[in-house]
Amino acid sequence: MTERDSRDERYIAAMEDLTQAIRRIREQYLEEDKVPEFQSQRLRFRQFEEMAASERRLIEEISPPCRLILEHFSTFLDQPDRSIGIRYGQSRYSNGDYLGYSINEWGHVTLKVGNCRVTWRDDEYQYMFYADKVVLRAYDIQKPEISISFTFSLKYSKLLEEFRDVPGHPQTAYYQPDLFEGNRS
Repeated sequence: MTERDSRDERYIAAMEDLTQAIRRIREQYLEEDKVPEFQSQRLRFRQFEEMAASERRLIEEISPPCRLILEHFSTFLDQPDRSIGIRYGQSRYSNGDYLGYSINEWGHVTLKVGNCRVTWRDDEYQYMFYADKVVLRAYDIQKPEISISFTFSLKYSKLLEEFRDVPGHPQTAYYQPDLFEGNRS
């Protein structure tokens, strides 16, 4: 078992505990009072549940290439000097602040950048890794290509050491030769 696998198991257990606590609190305090004043609190608790579910899905359902991207972008939170640009098919969204991601059922990943949201299904795409961008190419040629550029190079990310399995993964279509240099097992 790798260090990442061990940490992932502990993290999943923590997310399960958190989910159970949120549900217990919601049932105990918020479901009793169906009065409209508590609607906003119920919505916030639902957001907590959805965030915990996304974190579990990141580990349990998402491919290592996609997870590497999302983990790398998570280092952009609260970093005003780091931004992301998105091209979805022929549409281009200029660089914006990373606001997070969500992972819904069936591996649908939604990346939130500025006022833009881009959604794709993880197992329907291959990933092409470059130092300053990732290109998502669909297996189905009818679906648009997604290009995500970023200001903090993946090459300098400490995450590459943890994701040594990405270059050999079937969903990795290409990786810049020196990107994983020294990090492969």
